[in-house]
Amino acid sequence: MQFITPIRSLACTLLGSILLLPAALGQQQLGQQKFQVATIKPSPPDTPKHTQIRGNTFATSGTTVEDLLKFAYNVHVSQILGGPPWVRTEPFDILADPEMDRRPTLPELKAMTGELLAERFHLVLAREKRELPVFALRKTNAPPKMKIITADPTAILSGALLPPGNLYVHHATVSDFVNYLGRYAPPELNRPIVDQTGISGLFEFELHFTPEGPTAEDHDASSVSATTAPPEIFTAIQDQLGLKLVATKADVEVLNITSITPPTPN
Repeated sequence: MQFITPIRSLACTLLGSILLLPAALGQQQLGQQKFQVATIKPSPPDTPKHTQIRGNTFATSGTTVEDLLKFAYNVHVSQILGGPPWVRTEPFDILADPEMDRRPTLPELKAMTGELLAERFHLVLAREKRELPVFALRKTNAPPKMKIITADPTAILSGALLPPGNLYVHHATVSDFVNYLGRYAPPELNRPIVDQTGISGLFEFELHFTPEGPTAEDHDASSVSATTAPPEIFTAIQDQLGLKLVATKADVEVLNITSITPPTPN
């Protein structure tokens, strides 16, 4: 059965220090683009988790609401609070078309995904700042090693992970890279990642690492033996990008799910 996206207006209410709002309202500053037609259906059992762009169409398989929130708002799972259990366990297949005459940019896709959650799942979020354990990306004493590029109006931000641990991010700021790193992070990066480099500009990022390395608390660069395989993530970032990940605490945004319903057919 297919479910077709309705279009309705959004509103927000300020309650104390917490902002209650439909999921996509804060993102509509990017414009009024939205998925004009979207189908959402439960995933068949054992469907692999996958997200891709097919032409202009946003397509996912085996993705939960939690996965969609991570994509739309660049958050770690620890930044998503509340909601019923199915938000984290029930996977959906989605085909969503903005019916645009060009391929949407990544920020537009994120905004439209937030809109989709508000429209189809009636998602309402309470957004606030909390101090949480994080990994801070910082400069080292050595110069950064990313390739600097000049702004190109025809270029778009893009990135991909080629398994097991080859991350490429193009035409990106350091904050963009942090968002991709959080999205494709190996299990040992079990915290939100924040940009504390203070570095501006656009870069090409290329990072090769071996997943399932030691945690930050166990990490000792001097104990990593030489091998033909890429190093674990902490060493890879320092050796290949001239940056470092530091375990610390910081104020980050959290999303508290105050209201949500399963998508219903029209």
